[in-house]
Amino acid sequence: MIKSFTFILLLLFNLAFAKAQLGFCNGQSGAVIFSEDFGQGTTNGPALPNSVTSYTFVNNGVQDGEYTISSNMQQLGSFWDAPDHTGNPNGKMLIVNADFNAGIFYQTPISGLCENTPYEFSSWVINVLSSNNPCGANEIPIQVRFEIWDSTDTTLLADGVMNPRGSDPAPSWVRYGLTFTTATGQNGCILKLINEGIGGCGNDLAIDDIEFRPCGDQTSIINATGSNSTTICENDPGTSVILTATASTSIFSTPAYQWQVNTGGNFTDIAGATNSTYTTPVLNTNTAYRVKVAEDAVNLNNSQCINFSEIFEFERIIVDLAVSLSDPFISCNGELEDLIVSISPGLEANWYDSPTGGTLVNEDSIDYSTTVPGTYYVETRDIASGCISSSRVPVNYIFEDSPVVNSEDFLICPGDTAFLDTQSPGNSYEWSTGETTSIIQVNAAGNYICEVINAAGCSSTAIFNVEVVELPIIEELVVNDNQLTIVLENSGNFQFSINGRDWTTTNTFDITTFLQVVARVRDDQGCDVVTQEFLRIDIPKYFTPNNDGFNDTFEIRGIDRFPQARLEIFDRYGKLLNQINNLEVGWDGLYRNQPLPSDDYWFKLYYNDQIISGHFALKR
Repeated sequence: MIKSFTFILLLLFNLAFAKAQLGFCNGQSGAVIFSEDFGQGTTNGPALPNSVTSYTFVNNGVQDGEYTISSNMQQLGSFWDAPDHTGNPNGKMLIVNADFNAGIFYQTPISGLCENTPYEFSSWVINVLSSNNPCGANEIPIQVRFEIWDSTDTTLLADGVMNPRGSDPAPSWVRYGLTFTTATGQNGCILKLINEGIGGCGNDLAIDDIEFRPCGDQTSIINATGSNSTTICENDPGTSVILTATASTSIFSTPAYQWQVNTGGNFTDIAGATNSTYTTPVLNTNTAYRVKVAEDAVNLNNSQCINFSEIFEFERIIVDLAVSLSDPFISCNGELEDLIVSISPGLEANWYDSPTGGTLVNEDSIDYSTTVPGTYYVETRDIASGCISSSRVPVNYIFEDSPVVNSEDFLICPGDTAFLDTQSPGNSYEWSTGETTSIIQVNAAGNYICEVINAAGCSSTAIFNVEVVELPIIEELVVNDNQLTIVLENSGNFQFSINGRDWTTTNTFDITTFLQVVARVRDDQGCDVVTQEFLRIDIPKYFTPNNDGFNDTFEIRGIDRFPQARLEIFDRYGKLLNQINNLEVGWDGLYRNQPLPSDDYWFKLYYNDQIISGHFALKR
């Protein structure tokens, strides 16, 4: 009977364990007070103390009843090749191959807890056996029981067992947790991880990121209207606010409070503020409040035991002023201009015709278009709070005239310079040539443009067209009997002359009375005169009076067409040697019937009002 009774008690105890529930804090989890992530590195280990595990440490290739601490999950070919839970570079994890006998594979004491205080334990677990494992239908799933014992290891504070988990389609870390409350007079506990399954094919797992946190009420702070914040506008008077700490959960049975304040640095305790309500002093600057909450007032100064409420914000809304994008805005020649301001996010801009009061001329817009010059005023409004700026920003709008400029066309001779003058002093200038003066000089044809900008930024454009006169080019002189035609290579507005005095647009002339013709052509602007000579007679360069029948006389060929022509011959000193009226005979080289020596001689040929002079050689 005694054996049967003992068996029944053990059975009931095991059934109670099987039904234990896992779960997390249903209030607010505090800061981490214990953490085990098994470190980082590329070498395995170190081995755990014997008090922590009864399993055998190996460097790699864990078998049943063995473990390692490694950043390499793939200890066996059938294991996943995956990182630790947090994915840290070379982050380690506890990798366990279950023993054939179920039992504790990890236990550790947790110290520094507070008595009579709720806590949350959590850990991440993964089935390291990959989806292509060799076990098939015979795979043994992983199943871990989590137990929290008091520090004397005599009282079970909480326990729970995970559902059996076979291999996953992909590496999958799952978080499991327990909540418990420490015993009176004790400030620690013992964590035990128990493998519910047995060794064999499967039941291979890894543990990572074991954590303990205090578990407390989810506490918020509200004002008299139920809001978690209070705002005033910058021009409003300061105000006092009644704050109430309200818990949405019931983790603590008799919560203790300590109010804290933050005015721009860190949160600090408010002396004597230990009730669930607190009335602030008169506030006119940004201030934040929160409450430390613990199960017992003695624990309020121990970070291992407390939770913090949500933060209550008191804010004095200072609305940023608008910024005018130009000062002033200028309309050139009365053209419509957009007045534009920039504002901070969350604001709207309203335009008025007066610094205070006045008429709203444009609403909720950063720009305003008008043809009426003057000063307009922009008031900014915070959309969320409705607060308005402390003042309105003036936006000045003026009318200006564009500068008066000169535009002109130029026709210049080749090589000449044109002075392009905008005739608009005192401004800035941007020429198409890159120059920046009011007057520039050019000597090439083209269109020259200058933008003239006055101090107000209004501009006008001066345009200059410069053309260079094309000079005539004589291609040839064509003589037909007594008619001369001047033929040009190019066309244009040209004038022609053969005496240099009389000019005509006709290029054909009667040259009956001309021994020598100088054909002249000029452009109609008088830039230059192009000339080409045409001699109607042939004056030899030398003659040889040696009676050989060749060149024995100085004869001017073609002179017979000019019977009134007269020739004078001189020596090199200008002495008149002969005057010949009958030029058809020529000169035989005699002076007073004496032959003159070989030398250069000069001549003048007279015909009507023409004189042709030159020199020739006498060779004997």
